[in-house]
Amino acid sequence: MTPSAQVANVDPNPYFGDKVGDLASTSETYPKASRVDPARFLSQVSHDRPASAIRSLFPAELIPGMLSLLAGKPNPDTFPFESLSLNLKPEAEAGPTQLNIQGEDLVSALQYGATSGIPKLVQWITELQVHMHKREAVTPGSKLDGVAGRTPWRVTTGNGSQDLLNKTFDALLNPGDVILVESPAYTGILPSLVMIKANIVPVTSDDQGMMSSRLAEILANWETDPQTASLARPKCLYTTPTGANPAGTTASDERKRQILALARQYDFLVLEDDPYYYLHFEGLDQDAVTRPRCRSYWSLEEEHRERWGTGRVIRFESFSKILAAGLRLGFATGPNEILDAVDANTAMSNLQPSGLAGVVAYTLLNYWGIPGFLRHVDNVARYYAKRRDNFEAKANKVLGAAGVAQWVTPVAGMFLWLRLNLPPTGQGESEGDSFALISDKAKAAGVLAVPGVAFIPDGSKSCYVRTSFSIIAEDDVEEAFNRLRNVVLDAWKDAGKPMPELA
Repeated sequence: MTPSAQVANVDPNPYFGDKVGDLASTSETYPKASRVDPARFLSQVSHDRPASAIRSLFPAELIPGMLSLLAGKPNPDTFPFESLSLNLKPEAEAGPTQLNIQGEDLVSALQYGATSGIPKLVQWITELQVHMHKREAVTPGSKLDGVAGRTPWRVTTGNGSQDLLNKTFDALLNPGDVILVESPAYTGILPSLVMIKANIVPVTSDDQGMMSSRLAEILANWETDPQTASLARPKCLYTTPTGANPAGTTASDERKRQILALARQYDFLVLEDDPYYYLHFEGLDQDAVTRPRCRSYWSLEEEHRERWGTGRVIRFESFSKILAAGLRLGFATGPNEILDAVDANTAMSNLQPSGLAGVVAYTLLNYWGIPGFLRHVDNVARYYAKRRDNFEAKANKVLGAAGVAQWVTPVAGMFLWLRLNLPPTGQGESEGDSFALISDKAKAAGVLAVPGVAFIPDGSKSCYVRTSFSIIAEDDVEEAFNRLRNVVLDAWKDAGKPMPELA
């Protein structure tokens, strides 16, 4: 990470913590206000961005009797497609294995459309969110708007959740604004924060992800800690609570409650990036439709909303891991004001997410219904749970037995975050750095992984390495670990030191 990242080094060990991250059970936080006003968190860019002169009028085309001379849309009669057929795998769901897209659905797939995406898909996702997260639909001016802490919310879609995340950073952060980020963090967000010139304050993770105790300490000492004293108070917090990339950690509901309480006390937003939510490996022996699932930050915001209000959480999800990555289709759920700013960015950049991808996804999801969708995602989760089991068994056999690595067993996602036993690279250091070993020596030995430094917001050295069990052939896993083990053992030979036991 270059100096332009503007990272406050408040964590002496900013990669994987001490596994004691929960606040004491007696900890209490008190909110400053009972109602959140999401609009006050918007960036200057969001305020300055003009509305699209054409797209802002698109909804008026739906008014009965309206004659539109508005948009330069191509005439559907010129589209060379008569229909599209989707052939499903037999195990995708009992019943027909061919779905057809034609008529108005085909036109909507091929034509310019709503900035937020295919309306039928947006509505389907909205109903999914109501069902899964137990939040009532609240629209501006409806009878529930403002009642007992409720805030209007909606769904928008984008070209993957990263597209929506980048646009949300743009919607919220001015240069110099502060964002709290778990460390290690998903590396895909860091370049965007660098380009915005945001100040990144990393928060150490443990085996449940971001440590609420460390977060509370940072926030309580903000004005006195030399690393943060000159910074504004944080505007938002970024976290991946389920099967985190890279660490594979999953936060408990209680951990989420503690972090949400701190967000209320210190008045910042929570950006909940949760693409692995449905790839949770616990509870898969129960009925997919009726079994309980872990709570999201967005659902937990409903607790005590009469006192604290809602509108503090923006939730990001993706169909990449559960339908197909090439669809490039993600969705965000949150306050209208913030998603309006995200859509305004879309209107001036790529106009809208792919209509074809949206209609393909909607056709499948509508055929399944929510019960069929839940059965499908549990089947996908079972698939990855089995791969996790094989991957970890081979890791224990090769890496654990040799004393070259340790890890926390992931209960969701696709990743095993290995702490490698490496010789220190500098005087006074207790742990080594995986960058050169993984980038050069492991590659030369015929095994690829991602060095941990890629996920550390301030670019500090890291002895960690991210490995993925999602796609490697299961028969190749043991050989991959053999090669990695040998590279680590060779590093100790080159250092001329005996390898100590991992603490």
